[in-house]
Amino acid sequence: MKWSCEGKVAEQDLPLLMVGQSVNVRLTGTTRVYEGHVRLLGAVIDPQTRLGMVRVALAPDPNLRPGAFARADVTVSNADRAVLPQTAVLTDDKGSYVLIVNAQHKVERRAVRVSGIVQNGVTIAEGVSSKEQVVATAGAFLQEGELVNPVLKDSGRT
Repeated sequence: MKWSCEGKVAEQDLPLLMVGQSVNVRLTGTTRVYEGHVRLLGAVIDPQTRLGMVRVALAPDPNLRPGAFARADVTVSNADRAVLPQTAVLTDDKGSYVLIVNAQHKVERRAVRVSGIVQNGVTIAEGVSSKEQVVATAGAFLQEGELVNPVLKDSGRT
């Protein structure tokens, strides 16, 4: 017999979920992970909260009780994407962009598509490669074409 729990998911995240996906559930105040899978995706978005319903199937466990609060994590993609500090991604009326330092040490504007926010920064889906030098801070004080002397910081990527 499987147990089921219900959760709420933001409207924009619902299309990323599929029945059968693995889910890691943590009860509030504990570190133990309960593994489950998406059992059902709701067909309706609440017009007031803009949240949709998701049901998760879990193996029975005496620590799981009706009414308990929990947090669930679902991996929706394992794609390798650049993660930049939030200070590196700028936005204006033309959209999101970063500043790149080119081979001539001049600043270039580069449009990017942000795909999400993670604990250590902003995930970039497209617009910048891992080999490019991105201005991490104080980009708002630079102009396109300006000559700079970059100070390289280890990105932590391998």
